[in-house]
Amino acid sequence: MSERRDELVDKALGYLLRNGVAGLSLRPLAKEIGTSARLLVYHFESKDGLIAAVMGEVQARMRRSFAELEAAPGPRHAAGALQAFWAWIIRPQNLPYLRLLLEVQVLAIQQPSRYASYLEGTSSGWLDLIERSLPPLKARRAVATLCVAVVDGLLLEYLSTGDRRRTTEALRVFAALLVGDGAGNSGRGNTNAARAGRTRASGKGA
Repeated sequence: MSERRDELVDKALGYLLRNGVAGLSLRPLAKEIGTSARLLVYHFESKDGLIAAVMGEVQARMRRSFAELEAAPGPRHAAGALQAFWAWIIRPQNLPYLRLLLEVQVLAIQQPSRYASYLEGTSSGWLDLIERSLPPLKARRAVATLCVAVVDGLLLEYLSTGDRRRTTEALRVFAALLVGDGAGNSGRGNTNAARAGRTRASGKGA
């Protein structure tokens, strides 16, 4: 990739982070980043080519940041991995990229032929990380998929409301339920209480 093309990708990425992808037009983008629509077409062939290049850069930056998370020392059990993953997601420097990825994900649902290719590999790295943190079990991939879905939902809630404390606590509760600790203990306590109640009702208890 030429130095000039790299510069245009970087500037266009900044524009997309501020303005999003939906309704993107080359002329306003070109004007804001100090170039021309003709030059953008020269370097990227089309608007779709420009979006592909920009989303490729988003993927590359997120992969680099994600690699740092995987290399960092810390708990490798499921609850610890989930909470570390959430802490990485809500870093202020990561949120603009994730907001853009979520927008493209919605667009890909509406127009898969046009936008789905921009998301290739986005979630697979996350899914693999969570799966590696789980103990061996038959439904390991399915459980990892559930974890990623919960994180996606909480990220959407956080971006919509800005309530970091509530969404982080919700993630903590889910992680505890996953490993049968914390909130999971509460669930077992409730189950035991219900059994005790049924025993008393049947006249078998003292």
